Amino acid sequence: MSYLQQVQLYLDPEDADCRAARAFLAEHGVVAMEFDVRRDPALLDELAAMGSAALPTIVVNGVAIPGYDPQLLAEVLGL
Repeated sequence: MSYLQQVQLYLDPEDADCRAARAFLAEHGVVAMEFDVRRDPALLDELAAMGSAALPTIVVNGVAIPGYDPQLLAEVLGL
């Protein structure tokens, strides 16, 4: 990454795509603040306010990326 990025990961730790997104970020050294919607269902309202209903939703510098698309994520993160 060429500059410091703020990354947030909204996830359900039991979901396969969420686990894959978490692993992808870790493999690339991206530190993300995690928000577990299973523990705090009110977080789903935050996602809705961002225009997303998908899990995972990865927010990079305030831009929500719904779902897990490794190619798109790599592009957005500059990997």
